Formats: sequence, C-alpha cells, structure tokens
Amino acid sequence: TGGKTANPSSPFAATDCDRLGFKPQLDMRLFGGTHRGSHPRLRTILKFPSWEAGKYANTRQFSVALPRSEFLDQAHIKTVCTRVQFAAHACPPGSIYGSVTAKTPLLNEPLTGSLYLRSSNHLLPDMVAVLHGPPSLPIEVESAGRIDSVRGGVRATFEEVPDAPISEITASFPGGSKGLLINSRNICARKFRATANFTAHSGKSTELHPLLRASCKGKASKAK
Repeated sequence: TGGKTANPSSPFAATDCDRLGFKPQLDMRLFGGTHRGSHPRLRTILKFPSWEAGKYANTRQFSVALPRSEFLDQAHIKTVCTRVQFAAHACPPGSIYGSVTAKTPLLNEPLTGSLYLRSSNHLLPDMVAVLHGPPSLPIEVESAGRIDSVRGGVRATFEEVPDAPISEITASFPGGSKGLLINSRNICARKFRATANFTAHSGKSTELHPLLRASCKGKASKAK
C-alpha cells in the first residue's frame, strides 16, 4: 500500500485439512404436474447441518444430475444473457430462470439472488447464480455452472465454489410455461433418484443419491 514493500519471515500454511469432516445433505422436490409432458416446479435444498469452525471442510465443487424422468425443455429457453450483458450487469429479465438463497454463519442475514442462463462455449448455456447481501451488506457473489446431459438426464456442474462456510443453499425453479424441466414419463409410476457428487476444499469427496420427491399421494397405485 502506498508503494511500501513487506518482507514476511513467518509464512502461514494450513495443515491437517484431511481430518476435517464433510457431510453435505441434499433434498430435491418437484411440485405440480406428475404425468408425462408436464413442466413441474423444482426446489433443491443443500444443507451442511453440522458445520462448525475448524471441524468441517467447505465445498470446492459439486454436480447434480437429474434422473431420466426429467428432461431439459429447450423450447422453454426464451432469452439467454450474453457475456457482454452479464459483465455490464445488464441481463434482460427474461434470462432469469430461478431464485437462490444462501445462508452462512459469517453473516447475520442470508444472501439472495437469481439464477441466470448465460451464453457459453458449450452446447447448452451456463447457469449462473448471482447472490447479493442486504443493503447493509453490499456483497455480491457469482458462481457459474455448466449444464450438460449424462445418461439421458440433465446435469449442472459448479466447478469453482468459494472456500467459505455455507450452512444452507435453496434454489427454486418455476414450472408451467416458464419451466425448464419436462417430465419424460409419469413420475408417480415409481421412485426416481438424482445423483450428486461433492468435493471439498480438503480433497474429500462424497456421492449422494437423493430421492426426487413429487406430489404423488394417492397417485402411485393408479399410475401403476
């Protein structure tokens, strides 16, 4: 600062990171139509309920792949934010396809924001989460995810998650005429599970297979 030079003699190095725990939990639920061709609303909740300073590692990257019961309806992708628009904070409202909220023990209030579809070098547009703090905390966090297909299902991969403690992330995607997902079959005919892979900044990894819950009360036997 001010042209001054520092010559530190005692460097800092983190140790014993491999001893930190890593226990993400993922809940996924569809709301709305359950028959083939319906566009359900999706809500995902990622939790780290046992987070304590010095005991659990933070997430470095993760991917969530939906089962084959859910396809990406590209006909419902109306507007995509260009990189130029995104850099200028001028994305059109039509490029917003969901909302996101993140809670961290570092802040007294959650970060909230939107999920955008942004132009990409890949076949499908990227999904970018842009989070903001309240007026009293002018913080902005961006995290870009790549969308692709694996084993017939749509997958989102976030490869660069900031090394910060997160206790809960909730992402919601609308359904109906604005829904990006479309049922490829009757989702009440049987149970479907997603596949989620997480890697911590400590190097630990884990794979989860959460049930993709739906409003099937009284419909399972009839569908069968």
